[in-house]
Amino acid sequence: MGASHEFAPPTLRDVGEEDDGVYVIAVGDTSDPESWQLALMECDEDAAEDPQEIALGWDTYCLVVDPGQATHYGGVLECEVTGTRLRLTLTSEAAQDLALPTDATFDLQLSADQISMLKRGLTRVLTSGRRNARPTLLLH
Repeated sequence: MGASHEFAPPTLRDVGEEDDGVYVIAVGDTSDPESWQLALMECDEDAAEDPQEIALGWDTYCLVVDPGQATHYGGVLECEVTGTRLRLTLTSEAAQDLALPTDATFDLQLSADQISMLKRGLTRVLTSGRRNARPTLLLH
């Protein structure tokens, strides 16, 4: 378990998406670019077919935690958005790399439209790339 997982905020108040070549959905504790943020990136179509990317395990979605750009490819076992709560169950390797607990739960202080964006984005990202890296539970 990463030593800094206690720095992940209990409440997420900001969400955004980008689709400039590779789709990204990100949630954070505030809109300040220096604040804590979890970004999930869709698998690049080229990576899914590149032998070197496949060998490195980069042929699936990617998670990045800022500040610090802690990065892990795949690693989400379950993802659930219910009401105003986001729950991610991560592999122990992903949790360690990202300095998060294996069962990371966040309260969402987001509008209904923002929650819809988050659900849509999580589904898009977490179903991209290698099939065996996709969550076994993806609910919202």
